[in-house]
Amino acid sequence: MIITIKRSDFNRISEYAISQQPDEACGLVAGTDREDGVREIRKVYLLTNTDHTNEHFTIDPREQLAAIKDMRAEGLQPLGNWHSHPETPSRPSPEDKRLANDSRASYLILSLAAKYPVLNAFHVEGPIDARISRKEELIILEDESTEREGAQYGMEEKQVADFEVTDTIDITDVTCPITFVKTKVALEELEDGDILQVHINDGEPIQNVPRSVKEEGHEVLRIDDNEDGTFELFIKKVGD
Repeated sequence: MIITIKRSDFNRISEYAISQQPDEACGLVAGTDREDGVREIRKVYLLTNTDHTNEHFTIDPREQLAAIKDMRAEGLQPLGNWHSHPETPSRPSPEDKRLANDSRASYLILSLAAKYPVLNAFHVEGPIDARISRKEELIILEDESTEREGAQYGMEEKQVADFEVTDTIDITDVTCPITFVKTKVALEELEDGDILQVHINDGEPIQNVPRSVKEEGHEVLRIDDNEDGTFELFIKKVGD
């Protein structure tokens, strides 16, 4: 399925999620399923995570009910929900899959693990003990408000797309905490402003290394999911 969302709504979600850190942010999406097979998101709802944690979320039930009433009043249909991952990539966690009970819904996940927010959409189906997630094609559409205001996140995405990598390391053969040790040693050999590409495993490595290098003061520019159990982590060295 192809899903579309306006740039201004992507920006609203990103700004709200950033403001809610370190907690996960959450909300709903509404719109219409067109006859051509495109799922068009026309409105996003920024709601309260009553769990107030960075590991999971529960949407405030009163706010959720108000959002559903608003959808009905505007002639929109509920299409799914969105939530943020403050420290991990944009893909469903085991708990996300367990709680994804509607196979008709789209589940949008915004990752704040890198410098630039990344939004992906997923379809989840299957029995609760064997749920399978599939990435859906998500298209961010420019709209009038972002053209007037400068499409903040859109410009940043284009700027980061073509950076030059200074050095590359593969740490898929080691486990935590050696993953961070090898990454730190590689960064120490670079100059301020250089960019290190790290080939890294899923699980603890991708959860821990980005957080640790940010605590050291470096910038995590981007995290690419290779969809084979590994990731490419791009780190900009800051300071000596």
